[in-house]
Amino acid sequence: MLDQPNQNNEQQQEIINNILSDIPSDTAIEITLPSECRIYKLPDPEGPITLRPMTFEDEKMLLSSQNNEDPINLILQRCVTNLNIQEILSADKLYLIMKLRELSYGDDYNTSIVCPSCKKDNNVVIKLSQLAVTAADDSLVEPKEVVLPVINKKVKLKLPRVRHETIFADKDKGLNQIWRFVTEIEGHDDKTIIAEVIKKLPLKDVKTILKHFKTDFGVKTQIKFVCNSCGGASVREMPINANFFDVN
Repeated sequence: MLDQPNQNNEQQQEIINNILSDIPSDTAIEITLPSECRIYKLPDPEGPITLRPMTFEDEKMLLSSQNNEDPINLILQRCVTNLNIQEILSADKLYLIMKLRELSYGDDYNTSIVCPSCKKDNNVVIKLSQLAVTAADDSLVEPKEVVLPVINKKVKLKLPRVRHETIFADKDKGLNQIWRFVTEIEGHDDKTIIAEVIKKLPLKDVKTILKHFKTDFGVKTQIKFVCNSCGGASVREMPINANFFDVN
């Protein structure tokens, strides 16, 4: 009698396995990030990065995540192996978002775009697999050495990661935290000195630092758009919002 519950569990698991037997055994794919992981330390340096489709459990977590959590980051961490999502660049995160949407729901992304000329709403279908992707070149190194044009001094920078998104979500807060990403100024790495120098920098030098935080590689989300109403052609930013993972 004591063994009966275990036997029932084994029988139930066998039934579940039989029902789900037609699910592909390996649906994950290997991913090459636009950054090519040039500045990352992977948990397994010799292993691949893989991405699997979202499951029903993943989708439920998207809907139930707390306000202080970024649900996209949580989902990516669940679906990606050999990569710490918090430590990657935003360009790589965007690429993973596109691939996850494509892998989970298919290549077609149905959305709407408002024509800038006639203001009419257009239903469009975007092929996610056809979005252009640019790989990083040899200039992607860390720390990144930059000469500030006004004070003519060298600074070394580290690039913001996904975990810094909350800092730059607030423009003023982001500007006040620039010192965190400067590892050296003219050979000095004391954070107190760096913070004081940053506060006194000319605006052009600050903007130079901010410019070098941006990356020029990754998936290109600008698409060619022709209005169904007026025929006007333009290049528009692909709409990516809270409904990006909603296929209804």
